[in-house]
Amino acid sequence: MMQWNALRWRLEVLAVRHGLWMLPGAALLLCALLAWGWWLPSQEAALRDALAMQVSEAPGAGMPVSASQSASGSALPPAARADAAVQRLFALAAEHGLTIAQADYRRQETGRVGRWQVQMPATGTYPQVRRFLRAAQAIPGLSLDEVGMHRAAVGAGVEARLLFSVWFTPDAP
Repeated sequence: MMQWNALRWRLEVLAVRHGLWMLPGAALLLCALLAWGWWLPSQEAALRDALAMQVSEAPGAGMPVSASQSASGSALPPAARADAAVQRLFALAAEHGLTIAQADYRRQETGRVGRWQVQMPATGTYPQVRRFLRAAQAIPGLSLDEVGMHRAAVGAGVEARLLFSVWFTPDAP
């Protein structure tokens, strides 16, 4: 009993000298140590299990892929498939009823990664544009960089300015 009173007295003296901020700070430090020691390793194990399951479901799962290969862009399609992805983008736009008057293309290759940058003004209704953007997500290596929309006229639909990038691995020399 005497030890508890001495401990309480020391804590009161510390609180008076240094303020009451020390107690919540100590509690937060304890929570951070618990998270670091218990919660983060369990999350890391769950992430490893999910990645292992995803790799086993992927086509060609028998082939090991090193971290350096995945970081170098081997998950990206080759240049020939990127050209087909650009064509598929225009076919999807036509399937969803969008009208594309012209498009600007730019091909850039820098080191291990290249990209086709496609800027396309499209006209159609807002639901058509949304369905097209949702369907375009399935194209491998495609990213939507910019979207701009405005209404053309009352009841006429929207004019959308879309900027896509199709990422690929350049052909080896």
